[in-house]
Amino acid sequence: MFDIDFFMATHHLKERILNNDVSFEEVEREMEALRNTKPYIFNVETTNACNMTCVMCPRTSLMKRSITTLESQEFSRIISQSQVHDDKKLESFWEFVKGSYGITFEQRSENAFYFHIVAKHLILHGYGEPLVDKNIFDRVQACTDLGIPTYFSCVPANITVEKAERLMHAGLGVLKFSIDALDDEAIKQIRGKHANFEQAFKTILDVIDMKAAKGYKTIIAPTMIELRVDDISRQMHMDFLDLWQGKDVFAYVKSQDNRWYHEEDEALENRSHYAQQYCEFPWTSLTVMANGDVVPCTQDYDAELSFGNIKDMSLEDIWNGEKYKEFRRMHITGTFPAGHKCAERCDQVKLHSYLDESRSRQVVPG
Repeated sequence: MFDIDFFMATHHLKERILNNDVSFEEVEREMEALRNTKPYIFNVETTNACNMTCVMCPRTSLMKRSITTLESQEFSRIISQSQVHDDKKLESFWEFVKGSYGITFEQRSENAFYFHIVAKHLILHGYGEPLVDKNIFDRVQACTDLGIPTYFSCVPANITVEKAERLMHAGLGVLKFSIDALDDEAIKQIRGKHANFEQAFKTILDVIDMKAAKGYKTIIAPTMIELRVDDISRQMHMDFLDLWQGKDVFAYVKSQDNRWYHEEDEALENRSHYAQQYCEFPWTSLTVMANGDVVPCTQDYDAELSFGNIKDMSLEDIWNGEKYKEFRRMHITGTFPAGHKCAERCDQVKLHSYLDESRSRQVVPG
């Protein structure tokens, strides 16, 4: 989840930033004043172990971190510090999103998923496969016991109806399945030798039937990543959505993440709302990795931007620490050091790019 109060409170400031009509000093002052001093947790990577070799994931060839799984005691410490949004606040946020962006839950789009589902749920995946984590059922239950809604994305080759039922019984809010091709050969080329389509599709249908029979409320979200936009791929995307017509699912096609790492089609268009603005992660949420390192977002595959570790510090102390404040300042000023991931290995536009344009128009006294 992320800080929806900050998102709404900065709306008018954001308009001025996007119109290059605000100074660096004002942005830094306003963003810091509106930032919540108690952080929201976007996601917890319970494990970075994975049995897949996905072509679009930098984990496959770049990740150098040791493979580990978050200890139960550490997980409990993390979620005990988690904030949640109450229903009244969420309804207000969703009305704001509808009025400002025209996005509703019924649209079944990438942005609808972000605003209506991600905003509400603590994500329990990172650069690992959640179903490889033997404690995942207990982790979901622990969050449910604290009133924390949860969701994670997995590869359907790893799910069974029995596992899905255990997760739903534990209170999982959303179970998302990543499906990137509609036949076994193609999906193995994308996700690796353990991936399959025919069996996975049948299992998901069985999970949908089980959910209905048992009366569970878990949202099932089949998702296809748009890796290409040629005619064959466009038809596949339509065929994918047609598979779920009339079924109780939230099916959508999403933009590709990590495009700096894997880009097969230059004509691809990022449809995420962030494509029309700038990265807000430094102010809206943090991520906890499997070894306890706290990083600014889900794209830090090697935890190179760690601002502290939950074994040594509270999330609040890390969030308000000098390292994090300097990181936010970098996003505003653009003074990233050479080799910095945000500057060189990230798809999202940075806030400073709009301020740079504004400053370039200013007349310097001579």
